[in-house]
Amino acid sequence: MAKIYKGDIGTKIELNAEIDISLATSLIIRYKKPDGSIGEWTAILSGTEKAYYNTLAEDLDVVGVWQVQLSIVMSEWTGDGEKATPLIFISVTVSTSP
Repeated sequence: MAKIYKGDIGTKIELNAEIDISLATSLIIRYKKPDGSIGEWTAILSGTEKAYYNTLAEDLDVVGVWQVQLSIVMSEWTGDGEKATPLIFISVTVSTSP
């Protein structure tokens, strides 16, 4: 994953299941923030083995190491992928005024 910054909008969080998930009835990316809070995003299928979510303004609100995991529901199998740990950086604003 490329560098991800706090407050990023439209950042693609993409996870690879490494199996064919094209028949999945549910794709969820679960996350745990560095402050311990948890949540989930509804993911979109990308190809046959990946799923992604594009972030909104309020999503990436905590700096630090997050845990993200793809949760998959299919008719013949339900389970979770491996955890990934993207690092969310703080954006630095440089003032141009004296």
